[in-house]
Amino acid sequence: MDKSMETQILTDESGEPTRVVMDYQTYVEMYRQLNLPLPPAKTVQARNPLDWYTRTESANSILNGLVALASREKMKESEKANPDQQRIEELLALRKEAIEAVNNNDNFSSLERMDQVIEKYGPILLAEKKKIPI
Repeated sequence: MDKSMETQILTDESGEPTRVVMDYQTYVEMYRQLNLPLPPAKTVQARNPLDWYTRTESANSILNGLVALASREKMKESEKANPDQQRIEELLALRKEAIEAVNNNDNFSSLERMDQVIEKYGPILLAEKKKIPI
């Protein structure tokens, strides 16, 4: 078997080499010839291919839910005879933060980043919903 066909050199946009992809046996042989110990193997659990879509939908739903809730509650508070100005300011700030988060493409750039959005804003949405009288 021709191992040179299994080795690839990856380059950036300017053509500079950035990575080498090779067969594992070639990798082991290279370490053996250099008298280097092999680094310990690291097992990475494969993610479900649908994780990306579920995280995207969850993060979007939470952020859009915050925008809608803050807008609706601000309107209700403003219509009261004696509106609580501090609550209105709090809702406006929450709405602004949620809009900025949903418009920030970096928040949807990786599963880890979407998990952070869900972990941060999910509890805020639940807490705000609990403040609403039924």
